Amino acid sequence: MSEKVMLPKGMRDLDPQESILQQKVLDVIREVFELYGYSPLETPLVERMEVLKAKFAAGEEADVMKEIFQVEDQGGRDLGLRYDHTVPLCRYVAMNPTVKLPFKRYSIGRVFRDGPIKLGRYREFWQADADVIGVPGVLADCEGIMMAAEVFQKLNLEVVIRMNSREILNAIMSHVGIAESDFTAATIALDKLEKIGADGVQKELHEAGISTEQSQQLLELCQGEGSNQERLNALKNGLGESAALNNMQEIIDHLDGVDVVEFHPGLARGLQYYTGFVYECFLKKSSITSSLIGSGRYDKMIGKFLGGKQEFPAVGLSFGVSVICDALKEKGDELRPSTTRVYVIPVSDQEISYALNVAQQLRKNGVSCDMDMLGRGIGKNFGYADTQGIPYVLVLGEDEVRDKKVSLKNMVDGQQSQMTFEEALEIIQKN
Repeated sequence: MSEKVMLPKGMRDLDPQESILQQKVLDVIREVFELYGYSPLETPLVERMEVLKAKFAAGEEADVMKEIFQVEDQGGRDLGLRYDHTVPLCRYVAMNPTVKLPFKRYSIGRVFRDGPIKLGRYREFWQADADVIGVPGVLADCEGIMMAAEVFQKLNLEVVIRMNSREILNAIMSHVGIAESDFTAATIALDKLEKIGADGVQKELHEAGISTEQSQQLLELCQGEGSNQERLNALKNGLGESAALNNMQEIIDHLDGVDVVEFHPGLARGLQYYTGFVYECFLKKSSITSSLIGSGRYDKMIGKFLGGKQEFPAVGLSFGVSVICDALKEKGDELRPSTTRVYVIPVSDQEISYALNVAQQLRKNGVSCDMDMLGRGIGKNFGYADTQGIPYVLVLGEDEVRDKKVSLKNMVDGQQSQMTFEEALEIIQKN
């Protein structure tokens, strides 16, 4: 194939099958967001580089800083493609400080990262975020996990949601003697625990100047076993009582009925704007190892865009839509090549006006339909409907026009019979 018609590396075309599946996922996510009272917000794909690279945003040492797609406009200004929806949201609130709080918004769209490629990870991908600005405390933290659990239940995906707090992680690092100046490097290393394992993390910690004894103690405290309560109790015994541990106790209590949640004191989340509660979600029994969501509390970023004059409590979650679609395909969800439910076939030119009327009546009743416009034979039209996965065909010939009826064929079982339009509509809408 000529390079002139090849895609950039890490980019994909989504054919109708892929797009229909993605739309199904987005519809579920949007439905859940709105059930919880979130409203949509649109921000540009392109942001000023000063916004994307703000040291109080992702953090200068975060991998994502190396993965920004950089562009320049005709005025020579440095711009970049957004790598998430959180930084643009914070920029928006900073530009509109009088926005009514609490501000609950969701944002669904493409983001870009010029990073490594693997199954479930691309350089252009969709994220669906929900954030609430202006609510401190654990209730907003818990709401995000409840939304995530509901989305994955509706999509019939078996997942585990792992949660932690940056404050707890900082307390653990302080307890084992890691200098505060090394917290960022240690956090970034711990965030790779699932990817590179304990040995890989220890190597990165050593390269950051953290001793072998400190790294071993850190990993031991961060890899506790048992139930959520047992892990939390172990930390209370080791670190003593603290507000961060008490907050996690409240969260565990509030989420007692959400059985997919696990407390992992080593969960870090590499982006430096997180200040408190964080969580991620992974598939059970899957070859896909990427996280399906990334989430957390970032109470300081909006205020820092305003020069540190005020603080805006903020917490949100972000669904990785592309990886969720890959998970559904791996699970074996049916891929539909068409959104059409009924294919209307006029047998000859004499039935076209009647067929157009029947098609419009279907659409007025909320049934998606298409109609043969090429004048093909019935056999070829049946074959076309079959390849497109269209469940019903309406055949309209001379007899149907004369009797004001339709011939409905079920493409699944092959049954075909003549009936009134109202009878056909009832059958189609029931299935």
